[in-house]
Amino acid sequence: MNSLPETYPAFRKRPQVLFYYMHQDDPRKSTMKKLERFGLAKSVPLVRLNRAVTLAHDSEKSLLPIFGKDISLHGIGVLEGSWNRSETLSAIRMKRGLKLPTLLAANPVNYGKPFRLSSVEAVAAALFITGFQDFGIELLGKFTWGHVFYDLNREPLLEYSRCTSEEELKEAEEQFF
Repeated sequence: MNSLPETYPAFRKRPQVLFYYMHQDDPRKSTMKKLERFGLAKSVPLVRLNRAVTLAHDSEKSLLPIFGKDISLHGIGVLEGSWNRSETLSAIRMKRGLKLPTLLAANPVNYGKPFRLSSVEAVAAALFITGFQDFGIELLGKFTWGHVFYDLNREPLLEYSRCTSEEELKEAEEQFF
């Protein structure tokens, strides 16, 4: 993976992966529940998720590499729910919610669809963009299709990880999508 930017600096610790499980789907199919079984993610109450940098697909503000320090300190969070009930996800407002730039899903249910990422894909993307590439790859490695996510999105992820502003991020999105 030597085409990725340098891994996270020494002053950053490996971030916590936190999720609020909404009980909207089969827990055996939940990517976050699977990571929890491996000790790589932790289910937390919604109020605890508010302290983390949380991925929210309807946020006004985008995730940029600069948020890596916050993720290192407070963790990366995600609401683990069903895309079929996305209105309930949108109803929850997160204090530190950020949206991801456009990426393609690699999970078997939504393969090739933009924005329809599984929770592990979203978390791994956030980790790639903010300098925790090795940890993102480790998380994706727990899924047979995980490497496909990186293969599909390698170039956009690299470009997004170099952006310093919302404007640069929008330009990068337009370049790929």
